[in-house]
Amino acid sequence: MEENHLKSEDQNYENTTQDLINASLIFGRALGLILKEKQGIVVDVKGDIKFPEEVKKVIVFKFEERVHIHKCDEDLEEGMSVNLETDSPEEEI
Repeated sequence: MEENHLKSEDQNYENTTQDLINASLIFGRALGLILKEKQGIVVDVKGDIKFPEEVKKVIVFKFEERVHIHKCDEDLEEGMSVNLETDSPEEEI
């Protein structure tokens, strides 16, 4: 049986802007399904990620049924799970 692929092997696949937007939305939705309300995870900002130089880490978290990215000012380990105590984020990126 032939495997189903999102793109056929015969097509010349390039990362278009829409492909990148779709991938981001899918990953955001998946995180929203995994995370509980006010639960997040610490992520190091490095590599191809472009943020202001002073941003070294962010917290990706679920708040009011949406996934948010918030600057992390504390020295927390990447991958650490965090629970947000505040009612709303102060500084969203």
